[in-house]
Amino acid sequence: MKLASEWKSFEARNRYLVLLFLMIATSLSGCSDHGDPVGVVDPPGGNDPVSFAGDIQPIFDTNCMDCHGAGGNAGLDLRSGLSYANLVGVAATASSGNRVEAGDANLSVLFQRLSGLMIDPMPPSGVLPLETRDLVEEWINDGALDN
Repeated sequence: MKLASEWKSFEARNRYLVLLFLMIATSLSGCSDHGDPVGVVDPPGGNDPVSFAGDIQPIFDTNCMDCHGAGGNAGLDLRSGLSYANLVGVAATASSGNRVEAGDANLSVLFQRLSGLMIDPMPPSGVLPLETRDLVEEWINDGALDN
């Protein structure tokens, strides 16, 4: 009888250990990045980078041309084809820092002004909608690409 009870105890312990091992292995398998599972598609626009030409330039065209077109205020011309070179890595004239500090919206004078965080916010007509500011912030934080 003693042998039978020891065997049942051994069997129960082994089942417990196997179950514990499987639980640990399952939880650890979610810790590595094996890419997207087959057949899973990202939602449209979910991870697409913000496009300078398609997303950011239209913001300038709509909101900034009255002051920052040809011969723009503070020497800032935001017309298409000129705006990127006049922003990214260029020192701001009316405040310290770069107009756009690629990778860091909080250090970018453009984002600070568009967010109303400076004494002289832009545009003068009022702070842009949150969605627009978020788009500019994302573009800058993602490296301010000329795409």
